[in-house]
Amino acid sequence: MRKIFITTLIATLIMQNTAFAMGSGNKYQDAQTGVSYQIFQPAFVGDLLVRSFNMQSCGAKKEQWLAAIYGEDRSVQFLETDAAVKCSNPGLGVKVATATINGNKATIVAFCDPANKTQWKNCKTSDIHNFGGYALWKVPATKTLHGTEIEVLVSGFTYADLLKMARGMNWVGKPIKK
Repeated sequence: MRKIFITTLIATLIMQNTAFAMGSGNKYQDAQTGVSYQIFQPAFVGDLLVRSFNMQSCGAKKEQWLAAIYGEDRSVQFLETDAAVKCSNPGLGVKVATATINGNKATIVAFCDPANKTQWKNCKTSDIHNFGGYALWKVPATKTLHGTEIEVLVSGFTYADLLKMARGMNWVGKPIKK
């Protein structure tokens, strides 16, 4: 009798924990349960509302990647994938800086117009506000999860805003910074 009770209790706890993880009310935590790489969640998006949150196909036999979009006219996209797989393509831009994002080296790109030779040649971080841009970096693997490539792409925000959003990304396995 005791053996049946313990087995039933363990099965119940497993089902409750699985149900909690898959329906936690936090889309980022729910996404983490379905992939082998680390999922990160933004702590800062300003006054923007979620426009879409999807796990996108990366092709046959590859894990899905996360695409979360906030805002309309001013917007930010958080794109995450296994660091060993390239799924998203941010578009053509000029590398205008490097920055440290939570201990990881990031490339900063502004979307200056390649057809405008002067603009392209003189593209700088301040152009992110005018034309948009992104930060792209990789987070190393943990003992149990693969590394993650993260891209934070902004439109209508400054370089400082981009850095604030990127640096506010936290792994869902750790408490979110306020």
